Amino acid sequence: MVKSKRDILRIKSIPGLNRQVALFLLYSCIFHIGLFGITDVLLNFYLVSIGYDPEAIGLLQALPRLSGFLTGIPVGLVANRFGNRNIIIVSTWGIALCVALTALVQSLFVLALTRFLWGVFFGAGQVVKPPFMVTLTSKEEHTAQFSYHNLVSMVAVAFGSILGGFMPVLVSRIFLIEGVGNIAPEQMPEAYQGAILIAAFIILFSTLSLLWLHPNSSKIADDDSEKLWKKAKYIPWQKIIKLSLPLFVFGISGGLTFPFFNLFFREQFGIADSAIGGILGLGWLVMGLIPLLNPVWEARMGRVMALTLLMTVSSLTFVGLALAETLIISVIFYVIAIGTRNTMQPIFQPLLMDQLASEFHNIASSIGLVLWNIGWFGATLMFGYLQVTIGFSQIMLVVAFFVFLNGVSIYFTNQNQ
Repeated sequence: MVKSKRDILRIKSIPGLNRQVALFLLYSCIFHIGLFGITDVLLNFYLVSIGYDPEAIGLLQALPRLSGFLTGIPVGLVANRFGNRNIIIVSTWGIALCVALTALVQSLFVLALTRFLWGVFFGAGQVVKPPFMVTLTSKEEHTAQFSYHNLVSMVAVAFGSILGGFMPVLVSRIFLIEGVGNIAPEQMPEAYQGAILIAAFIILFSTLSLLWLHPNSSKIADDDSEKLWKKAKYIPWQKIIKLSLPLFVFGISGGLTFPFFNLFFREQFGIADSAIGGILGLGWLVMGLIPLLNPVWEARMGRVMALTLLMTVSSLTFVGLALAETLIISVIFYVIAIGTRNTMQPIFQPLLMDQLASEFHNIASSIGLVLWNIGWFGATLMFGYLQVTIGFSQIMLVVAFFVFLNGVSIYFTNQNQ
């Protein structure tokens, strides 16, 4: 990769961190505060405040996964023509617009359309982010770079979640919103609408740092892109699908856990929502910290063996989570389980990218995202049935199996690495 003098400005003694990476991390931090922090915390509360029942909310929550699945591969095929940075910027603007519209409309049809488009824009951004990130540093620094990105993202989500919890109160006080009956002012639709609109502005604001970021190799020449589009049969589909299969298993374990950890702790231990929020926030923090050791594990064992062993540790701690009978022991197993499992993405994404020519990075990223979405969506749909038939503890044993299978699948699909 050719580096300009401007691009090579590096923060001394920190491998994988330079001016370009720092600007992208700034974008990701602000983006995650607005979307995964504030918006994710408030969206369900807002939908309840305007009268939607759990079935309608479930539909609205599922639609982005569906649209992300449907658009993943087409986006991967055309991304090279437009440039990855440009797609990230436009997709972020699209997400900001969809978030704002969600706060401004109450029709189920319009909300469903907005959520569907939300998934299209989000999926497009997710497809091109890993290929874009690997252009910002040398191959040897990719694992460190992805680990920094993971840390910044997780800390930003934790901070955004806390901020989101306070924002309806602040909005209701600033705009003098009055409650109705036994509904507090901060639980009125107007308070949630104002807070979500602020989140939309934060998401839009995040792209400023990308406008200052000018990498040297984030776009493939138009003729190469056109050639790739016309001759898709020359894409090594079998190799890409084989290498991406672990993301399908990863999606299953994620879909069975992340949307439902709050319900797990409430049902297993009967604790208050505020305590659950603290436990989940601690989990996000540990998910950011443990992957910082990824470069150490990679240097000692290699990417493949490191991931295989880390997924094994995560699997064993999920077994501990299933069997734990006290809250403190359960929390310890919980943070170790999700923290070690979250080492997957910062190591696996560069592992996948480095095994393919750069012109195939976008399509590989899109196939990986599609497989992950299929696994997550299917597992989420199955959760209700599993909760009724086998209960939370047994679900965690099922998760332990799939996490272990994730490590095994990485080992057998990357034996030459």
